Amino acid sequence: MLTFDRLFAEHVATGVARQMALSEVIGERDWQLDLTSGTVTFGDDLRYRVQLLGTESHDDGSWLWAWANEASGLPPALLQLCGWLREYGHRQGVAELTEPAFALARADGHRLALLASGLTGRCYYRGPYDGGAVFFHLDDAPPQITAPVRPERALSVLGQVIASFPVDHRIVVESFLHQQSMRLDPAPTSVTAQHADGSTLRIDFDTLGRVSNMSGTVRP
Repeated sequence: MLTFDRLFAEHVATGVARQMALSEVIGERDWQLDLTSGTVTFGDDLRYRVQLLGTESHDDGSWLWAWANEASGLPPALLQLCGWLREYGHRQGVAELTEPAFALARADGHRLALLASGLTGRCYYRGPYDGGAVFFHLDDAPPQITAPVRPERALSVLGQVIASFPVDHRIVVESFLHQQSMRLDPAPTSVTAQHADGSTLRIDFDTLGRVSNMSGTVRP
């Protein structure tokens, strides 16, 4: 049976990589969510279909899954992805994916959406509003957002994840590099990864399993 923390460690870096790529596409554009059409627009030129994840309430510090938000009358067509996550949570015994609501201190919207991104192959957006925020996946984002990252980007992603979240470093590193289609050569105190273009990355760990050094030889 998986725990939320273990599952999060396995998928957070891939989720972060997709968020970095999404940020480069949408830049500083304003956003507008249209539940009737099931789309979000960024600025005047970008429009994508969406799947709703859930909402954060800053009034009581809680998360509410979209499938549990019956009072809002959300279109069922926009709840398919969060419904799949609920079923996955039931199969794997992950309570954070099956309980309708809980405190943000337990798992906030970003952590839930990053995990969902890794599991579903999509990126997500956090749309703030007065008193909270709505989280949703982009269903048809440009393919470069979900494509495997370049080796130099992989090191940046790992550095950001390790600095931002209390996660098992070894699980994060091995899961992420494998998900990015790199060939791994794990050793007791290091992991070496080979990219298809011939680039090589090396991640070293200290005696507590924390990343102590990251280096690489990157092909242009």
